[in-house]
Amino acid sequence: MNKTVLGKLFGITFSRPIELDNIVQLVEIIPELVSEKASADGNTLDEAMRSIMSDVFNFSEQLGPEESESFLGLIESEGSARISEPLDDDFEIIDPSLTKWRFYIRFKISRPLGLEQDSINFLGKYVISPAKDQSLKDGDTLILTSTDSMLYREIISESRKVEKSLILGLAEFGIGVAYPENLASEAILEKVKQKVESLFLKEHTKVYDTYYESPLFHFSDKFGVVLFQEESFPWDSNAKEENEPVEMKSFDEVFSGIYGQIKDLHIIGDKFKKIEVATSILTTSIFEDSLINKIILSMTVIEVLSDKVSRSDDELEVLDCLSNVLHEKSDVDQCTKQAIIQALNSIRVQSISKSCKILVKDLLGGKDAKLFYKLYNYRSQLVHAGVLESDRDEMLKIYGDSYDLVTRLLSAYIKRVDESD
Repeated sequence: MNKTVLGKLFGITFSRPIELDNIVQLVEIIPELVSEKASADGNTLDEAMRSIMSDVFNFSEQLGPEESESFLGLIESEGSARISEPLDDDFEIIDPSLTKWRFYIRFKISRPLGLEQDSINFLGKYVISPAKDQSLKDGDTLILTSTDSMLYREIISESRKVEKSLILGLAEFGIGVAYPENLASEAILEKVKQKVESLFLKEHTKVYDTYYESPLFHFSDKFGVVLFQEESFPWDSNAKEENEPVEMKSFDEVFSGIYGQIKDLHIIGDKFKKIEVATSILTTSIFEDSLINKIILSMTVIEVLSDKVSRSDDELEVLDCLSNVLHEKSDVDQCTKQAIIQALNSIRVQSISKSCKILVKDLLGGKDAKLFYKLYNYRSQLVHAGVLESDRDEMLKIYGDSYDLVTRLLSAYIKRVDESD
């Protein structure tokens, strides 16, 4: 029988018709894949398992309807055959053909809903309620919970669709939805909670050749889409973050130092105007809770402080030569000439990133200039794609580095202006 290659998944080639041997091979390596991914990413085994299974379901969606059903059915059947009996009341080994799952989505909203009721019901199977100690009237943290139970392969798809419907539905009313990984006010606390969960599960999880055993509970105060077994016990970490009071002696020293630099500046002129605009953007970035916006705004401060820097004489000479050649070309229409000449004129000065790097190097040194280029690259990724190319790059750390660089640069810029005045 002729075989048609359908694709590769975790190094295993699947073809039409789907062969059981390949399914067996896939099921056998899943525990190892989960363990390796959890170790590499620093996540819990449960999170690693969800990621691996998500890849499996994504692969199945690339197949035809009948092949997809056969592919998932064989995986479910083979997985079920490898499951032993539950160990005790607290530990259970998951049987994918029998175990039912539910999910919740815990999220923050940009403004309260202003509703007097205790909960909202959708489609008879989804409920939105406020987080603990909050209300639908003035709370900013809500939880959507599914009331129906599903198989794991079903709930992976359903939870994604519900999440997108939730986000787009609230957006119609001008309400934004966000998770802590994108919010500075929640990121540190959420990171601590994830670390605690990871340590707990690693300590109480046993990995075998074809399955793993994990405590039958789930954290009920995690943000994002959280899948949990129907019978699992909900546990609230009750974690809270407390801010230290401002140390007034230190504030007085900082305030006095900055005022000492600014008090003799002339408030009329481009340099003071730049300081005003840069300061406004800097403080806006502090008020802003979105880490993406914080990073973008921080880098914008440096753009404001920079000046246009002309290219070298040799480069300008080449551009002039190109313009002259274009003028002499009789076989190019006038509109095209004009467009190209405008493009050539626009590059007579250095790019904004190069101008910023020159400013940073001049005021802070070469090491910080290299740091700026790295941070500006992150900024460009966020502006154009909305995400970072590498998941390992932590948004909170990037913002921290950006903020530190910007505050030091602004201080050095003010000092330079003060000395020149």
